[in-house]
Amino acid sequence: MDLKDFIKEAIKDISEAIAETNSELLGVGTIVNPKDVVPSSKNEEVYGFLLKEQENQDYRRPVHLVKFDVAVSSATKKDGKEGIGVTVVGIKLGKDGTQADESSMSSRLQFSIPVALPVGKK
Repeated sequence: MDLKDFIKEAIKDISEAIAETNSELLGVGTIVNPKDVVPSSKNEEVYGFLLKEQENQDYRRPVHLVKFDVAVSSATKKDGKEGIGVTVVGIKLGKDGTQADESSMSSRLQFSIPVALPVGKK
């Protein structure tokens, strides 16, 4: 896979994951990659705050950055079979646990996604 295809596929997969997560958590109150975020420079723990009309102006809902560090590797074995694997936090996820002579290529992808978590109902 060349660099252009890798970038396209990574952005496509991240975008689809954000859309699917927002759909699945619609009733919970979590918003992945929310709009109307005011950046915060005062608190390093908080990326920013939601600025929505229905939100209480005295208590603005915090938006946190969820950081990802993913290693993606592809390999071609001596028998011509190709495989792809994803390593996240030292765990390798992939198909087929067999050992064989292979040539492999690894790419590292780091990104952050802003997330507004649900707030308590009090």
